[in-house]
Amino acid sequence: MTLVGTAGTTSGADDAAGAPAGDADETVTTDAAAAWDVVVPLGTRAVRSTGWGEREGGRSLAVDPTAWARAAGQAGRELVWAQVVATEPEADTPTMHDQLVCHAVGAPDKATWNLEPWRPDVGLLATMSARCNPA
Repeated sequence: MTLVGTAGTTSGADDAAGAPAGDADETVTTDAAAAWDVVVPLGTRAVRSTGWGEREGGRSLAVDPTAWARAAGQAGRELVWAQVVATEPEADTPTMHDQLVCHAVGAPDKATWNLEPWRPDVGLLATMSARCNPA
């Protein structure tokens, strides 16, 4: 077994007698040279900013989630939605919620998640099939 750190260095995990890693008598030691950092973004602020603008078919709310919220799965999605609705009550519609979930699941790294209130409410699956932009 080989472990690869962020610097690309490797370390063998077989013991001196050649027993493969994972044997019951294996002893694992660590030293500073073999360690690497693990970065985990955490937070309670899920939305960097929101802003209304005009896009292809009308008004659009650009939502910029934080890195933590983009990576946090369902917990991040729910907190983004709660914070969007708290700052922009007009966004509290089923179609805008479905567009937000669609972006969170299908395009989490998109610069902004653009939600349009004028799009029809077709349900989450149809919204996802339409790549977050049901017509």
